[in-house]
Amino acid sequence: MTKWILAGALVLAVITGASATEPKKHAKPAPKAAASGQMLCGLQGCRPVQAGCHIEQKVYMGMSSTNNVEVCK
Repeated sequence: MTKWILAGALVLAVITGASATEPKKHAKPAPKAAASGQMLCGLQGCRPVQAGCHIEQKVYMGMSSTNNVEVCK
């Protein structure tokens, strides 16, 4: 029984020691959005409007609601 405890302790020491020596991976910073000042919001959340684009209101026939869409030229 003592052999199993020692073996488990050795495995645990090797695992924790290996993770401590691995280099830390840093996330890349998000690219900065162009300063258009407009935000487009939808079911997925809000995001800035891309450079060279603008927001237009779209009315769908037969529906009582409107949607904002991003239009890029």
